[in-house]
Amino acid sequence: MPAHLYIHVPFCEGKCHYCGFFSVAAPPDLIERYSGLPAAEFACRRAAFPEIGHVAPRTVYMGGGTPAMLGCDGIKRLADALFEHLAFDTVEEWTVELNPASATAAFLDTLAALGVTRISIGAQSFDDGTLLRIGRRHTAEATRAAVKRAQDTGFPNTGVDLIAGLPGVTPALWEATLNQTLALGLAHVSVYALTPEPGTPLAAGTLPGDDAQLAALAQAEASLGQGGFSRYEISNYALPGRECRHNLGVWRGNDYLGLGPAAASRIGRRRWTNDADIHAYVEALSVGAPPPCARETLDERDDATERALFALRLAEGIDPAADAQRFPSLGGDGLADRWERTLAELARHGITERGGRRWRLTPRGREVCDAVLRELL
Repeated sequence: MPAHLYIHVPFCEGKCHYCGFFSVAAPPDLIERYSGLPAAEFACRRAAFPEIGHVAPRTVYMGGGTPAMLGCDGIKRLADALFEHLAFDTVEEWTVELNPASATAAFLDTLAALGVTRISIGAQSFDDGTLLRIGRRHTAEATRAAVKRAQDTGFPNTGVDLIAGLPGVTPALWEATLNQTLALGLAHVSVYALTPEPGTPLAAGTLPGDDAQLAALAQAEASLGQGGFSRYEISNYALPGRECRHNLGVWRGNDYLGLGPAAASRIGRRRWTNDADIHAYVEALSVGAPPPCARETLDERDDATERALFALRLAEGIDPAADAQRFPSLGGDGLADRWERTLAELARHGITERGGRRWRLTPRGREVCDAVLRELL
């Protein structure tokens, strides 16, 4: 039974210059029709995979695109349809992503009435010139206003996303964005390194080098740390107790179910990702068929390895001995012991460090996390 539920709302007013996430600008009739489809997909998936069973998720995350494209009535219809199939009374955290321009008072009121507990706002920068260059359709003032509306509506657990290493952003300009972020009284800040997807407008231009990216990330860690935020995951900072429970659950290797085109799921040793095709998604569900997806079933060892090692992205790190108890396939031929030796060797190079029984990445290790994971794999 998956503990975490993700719902993808694939609609947006337009593509930002760096964005590789699946989203479309859809006509109103398709947006209206979409509201009932995640619940229909859930019914299809549960019929195909009985192990899904009765779902009573601990966390729910609605992302996109932007869910606000559904409008107040549409988001309510989507939630009401899901309520018929899933028990939401167990939900500890319910996050909805919003663009600043879409975080209207009416929509925030609707989210509060539904039981949403957490808002994540895509700020990206607090410099209007930078926002214009990267194709954002809002201003810094719109972000500040959206954050205040969310907090005034009763969402103290409000956070923003920022992008580090954007072209044309000097250290002084980046510091100004970080200072404005700290002034908003937020609970959570995500800081993502710029990774423009191939084929996007930003990828075709001149981009900052790796050193500039790393310097921007280090600058963010220093500023946010002074503001009381802890870097609990490579790209995420939170005040104590305000870590995103949904993402923590995924990084700790828990099962999750994704609904919507391009959404990913992992239940037991099965995992699948829906095709990034809104029309195929709609057509399949209109005849009661599950939407097309790419799927695979991992063997027990590979599944356990991925679930255990993904937690290395977290500040809490991993405990190979405990993982061997949680996943018996890791201990049978000494894999956990080999991880211990590899992590100890990496510590001699300043990449990892030990805290009690757990191993975690150092600041230098976070810069080369993917390489560390490859080494352990």
